[in-house]
Amino acid sequence: MSTPSFPIFRLPTEATKFVIQCMEYIDIVGFSIVSSKTKEIVKSLNLEITRLNLSTEEILSIEVEGPSPMLWCFLPGGENAGPEPIPVYMPARVVAMHDDDNRRIMAQYKNPGLSIQEWLANFLYIFSWTEIWYLKFARETSKFDMSSLMETIGTATVNAFYFYDECGIECVRMALRQFPDTKIVFAYSRNLDDPSRYKDILIQNLDGLILGCRSALTRIGHDDILIINSKEIVVGSGIITDKIINRFLKHWKEGSNPRMERAIFLILDRQHHDRNAIFKGLNFHEAPFDQTRHFTHFSGEILEVVGGYDIRRVDGSVGTVIFEQGNNDVFGLTFYVWG
Repeated sequence: MSTPSFPIFRLPTEATKFVIQCMEYIDIVGFSIVSSKTKEIVKSLNLEITRLNLSTEEILSIEVEGPSPMLWCFLPGGENAGPEPIPVYMPARVVAMHDDDNRRIMAQYKNPGLSIQEWLANFLYIFSWTEIWYLKFARETSKFDMSSLMETIGTATVNAFYFYDECGIECVRMALRQFPDTKIVFAYSRNLDDPSRYKDILIQNLDGLILGCRSALTRIGHDDILIINSKEIVVGSGIITDKIINRFLKHWKEGSNPRMERAIFLILDRQHHDRNAIFKGLNFHEAPFDQTRHFTHFSGEILEVVGGYDIRRVDGSVGTVIFEQGNNDVFGLTFYVWG
C-alpha cells in the first residue's frame, strides 16, 4: 500500500507558507525551482542569509552563510575535462549539504536542466540578494574561463576576491582584469606570500588589500608596504618589526600611501611591542584615554576609536595609532587616517 503524498500544492497560500517555513533551507531551495509560483512563494518568506559566495575549484559551488548555512555543489557530466581554462559547464547532478547540531543533512538532485547561471540567479532572487560576497579561487590557475565565469555571475556584483590554498599570481591578475569593479582582495594563498612578486597588484587603486593569514603569512617588506595604493591595508605577518612600523609611519608623515584610510598590522608570535621604538623620531600627541572618535570606513560602517596616539602629516592630515590587545600570540596595531 503506497503512502499518500502531502498535497502542498492544493493548500491555500498562507498554509503553504507555514509548511515551507517548517522545512530545511536546502529543501526550500529545492522547492523554489519547481515552478515560477513556488519561486515567488519562497521569495515572499523573506528568508534571511548573511552572505553568498561562489567557489571555483575542480567544480563550482555556492556557499550560503546565515542561520542555516548551506553548500551547493554542481557536479558535471563529461564537460569538465579538456584543455584549461574550460567554459562553465552544465551540471548533471546537484548536491546540497547543511550541518546542523552535529548532523549533516544532504539532498541530491538530478539537475532539472538549469545552468549554474540559472541556479545562481535563483539563489539571488529568492533571498533578495544582489551580490556575491566572495568569489573564491583555490587552484594555482583557474580551471574556468574568466569570461565564462563573468557570464555565469551575470548582473550580480562581486564584493571581494578570496584567493587561498594554491592560488597563483596569474590567476589573481586574470580575475582583476576580468572583474575591474571588484576592489577588495584577500590574498590568503601560500603562493602569494611574497608581495614583491606582484608589485603591479600592490599599486592598484583597490578599496581593501588583505595580505596573509595564520596559515599563509605574508613576507612583505617595508618598501612594498609603501607602494600599496589601497584605502585599507591589512598585513598578517610574522616578520614585521617595531622598526618597520616606525619607518612606515615616518614615510606616511612625509606623504607615502596617499589613498590609505586605515592600516592594520597583525603580527604573529608576538604579544608585546616597544612603543619607544615605534614612535622613535616622531612627534606625536597622546589622546585622552577616554576620548571617543568616530571613523567612517569605506564600506560606510562607523567605527569607534578610543584614545590613541596622533601623528600629523606634512599636509595637515592626522593619523591615529591604536595598539590592540594581544590575543593568542598576536600583536595588533591599527592606524586610522582622518579625512
